[in-house]
Amino acid sequence: MKALLKPLLKTLLKTLLKTLLKPLSLTISVLFFLVLGGCEEVSNGPIKVGTILWPGYEPLYLAREQAFFSEQDVELIELSSSTGVIRAMKNGSLQAATLTLDEAISLLVTGVDIDIVAALDVSQGADMVIAQEPLASLNDVKGKRIGVDKGAVGGVMLVGFLEFAGVSASEVEIVPLKIQNHFSAFHQIDVDIVVTYQPVAGELLREGGHKVFDSSNIPNQIMDVLVVRRDAIPDYSGQLQVLVDGYFSARQLMNDDRAAALIDMSLRSGISTEQLEAAYGGLHLPTLEENRIWLGRCGQFMGRRIQQLSELMKNHGLIDILPSDNLICDATWVQNVKAQGVKVQETGMKGMSQ
Repeated sequence: MKALLKPLLKTLLKTLLKTLLKPLSLTISVLFFLVLGGCEEVSNGPIKVGTILWPGYEPLYLAREQAFFSEQDVELIELSSSTGVIRAMKNGSLQAATLTLDEAISLLVTGVDIDIVAALDVSQGADMVIAQEPLASLNDVKGKRIGVDKGAVGGVMLVGFLEFAGVSASEVEIVPLKIQNHFSAFHQIDVDIVVTYQPVAGELLREGGHKVFDSSNIPNQIMDVLVVRRDAIPDYSGQLQVLVDGYFSARQLMNDDRAAALIDMSLRSGISTEQLEAAYGGLHLPTLEENRIWLGRCGQFMGRRIQQLSELMKNHGLIDILPSDNLICDATWVQNVKAQGVKVQETGMKGMSQ
């Protein structure tokens, strides 16, 4: 009898032990994978960066085309207008954006906390005021219909132009006009003058328009910057570094093989290489070293520019209040750039004076 019971008892005991130990084994396995998962950085996906079509932003797309960053780290989103980019930054659907400095100020005073993490370009003629007919004198501006997108950089350009002409805003007719409508409105003579920028400016000049004012008449007032929402920095700091590294790698490529870089940018943007070359003739693209100085010494350089431009904008009704903080620079990412082949050198800071 004992001989018969012994194998049966052995089988029952093994089954009982399996039943008891299985939940414990599962618990240990779950804990093991949780601990492993906790050791790895959790990805929040790519940083979403809003842009518009503008030659000063094309190095970002060149970086993407050259695989200096991947779509797993950076998603570039080209919108039709800066006002659309600003709206997307406000509602949080973008973490970063390329904006003119005045647009960044406009965003800041709406209550969106942002930091400037790179200076992309300083306009030295690429933003223009173009008229249907040459002006015999600046006094001829009076009574003209001027098309402008006042919600974007056009507002600052319009202020500069009217001051240059010695004409008040009440002496002209302001026609609100988004950038995508500049060419058609000018071509159909819906406006006498349009405040615009490249590449549309180049198209209008080729159609017979006459440049009567450009950003070289208001030095350092029109510049483009890369901004990031402060609340996005903790989750996207790594992706932001990849973005800035890639941008300066593309800038170096533009220096090393300009012809090839222009062809790549032309294919993506639809802007001819000749138009791009002409546009870059009206832009200063700050070097890595200039970026480190302008952002690293914010109070002396970029912060001072923000204060001056904010005051001009408030005085002309472009913003209702001044920013509570002008020192919205963060040089962290330009200081840590590890871009491919980038040479860091002093350049005399052509784009911004103290």
